[in-house]
Amino acid sequence: MKKRNFAPALLAALAVLTLSGTLFAEERTVSLQECLALAEANHPALEEARAALAGQQAKLGQVRVNNALKGNLSASGSRDSGSDGSYSTSFSVSKLVSDSGKNALERKSQGLSVDAASESQRETVLSVRTGVKEAYYGLLLAMSKRDQAESAVKNYQRHLDKARGFYEAGAKARFDVTKAEVDLSNAKIDLLSAESSLETARAALSRAVGVPLDHARPVSDFLSPRDIPGETFALEQALENRPDVRSARMKSEAGKLGISIAAKGNAATISVTGSARLSGTGLPPDDNFSAGITISVPVFDGGLTEYRIAEARASAEGLDASRKKLEQTIRYEVLSALLSVREAEARISAAELLVRQAQENLTLAEGRYEMGVGNVLEVADALLSFNSAAVSRFQALHDYSTSLASLEKTLGGEFE
Repeated sequence: MKKRNFAPALLAALAVLTLSGTLFAEERTVSLQECLALAEANHPALEEARAALAGQQAKLGQVRVNNALKGNLSASGSRDSGSDGSYSTSFSVSKLVSDSGKNALERKSQGLSVDAASESQRETVLSVRTGVKEAYYGLLLAMSKRDQAESAVKNYQRHLDKARGFYEAGAKARFDVTKAEVDLSNAKIDLLSAESSLETARAALSRAVGVPLDHARPVSDFLSPRDIPGETFALEQALENRPDVRSARMKSEAGKLGISIAAKGNAATISVTGSARLSGTGLPPDDNFSAGITISVPVFDGGLTEYRIAEARASAEGLDASRKKLEQTIRYEVLSALLSVREAEARISAAELLVRQAQENLTLAEGRYEMGVGNVLEVADALLSFNSAAVSRFQALHDYSTSLASLEKTLGGEFE
């Protein structure tokens, strides 16, 4: 009898047992809601969005105080050789009474910029949450595939034990044992690959959440099929609720206001001023009070205002074109997202039927083999078909859950 080398199979089994034992010893459960909460509290993209919004709000404050009362206090002193020193102290106030409505337009324009930044922040939240969901379902898929690979190793091991029993009893040929050993070794290699994919999925979830989630084990299940809106209603919702569309509309409106603001470049302004001054070389100091009103009417600026108006008009037209282009893109995205959800949902029922059929076929093949009327190849094919069907079902559930998360983002809000 030819001596076989079992070293590769033993090494693969040892590696699987060592890696699996370490992972299961350190795994900690985490739900989807916990991951979403962690992301909203720690993801740097959200911190960046909040900072951008705060910056726009500060700019609005700057615009608002442009016409506020302003005061200035100054003091000076000097001394020349051979003469007494002199000093002076003054306090002046000024107030812009009218700028022909320019500041009001600027406040309205900057208010739109604040609202647009708020929508951008909401878009970032949706993007982060969608990314977390996709990564979580990716980890759930990797975990399911790993668990299925472990189940396959057990099934192949059980089949090998049966083949050895039949061979030792003289009921089967040595080929049955050899075939079962090869299948078991391949199953162990597939398990190693599944373990590696699982660690990669964990790293992806950590990246999506923004904090390390080493050895996380998902406890939330894939989403079950639910009712989704029709194409017309979905498109209306997307055009109404999506933050990027709302932000684009606000920017377009602000661009149109920019034309009016540019036109105010040569508008008349009225301001009032007042000052009090104390100066002299001794005490008591001389005092001086003054008040005045200034009216400024630009006569000509060499065409600068006209060029600024032309620039603002071109910018407004560009923003409006960007808004229209975005709305056209959304129509395609909504249709594509709806089709993806429907296709994934259809695959779930087909995959579940395939699993039931594969399970029945495996049961029949194993029964035929035990009764001596089947062969090892029939069992091997049945085991392979069953494992493939189980993985296909997990993949269909994963694709439905991720496509539904993508549809939520496409429509600009999450389903209840």
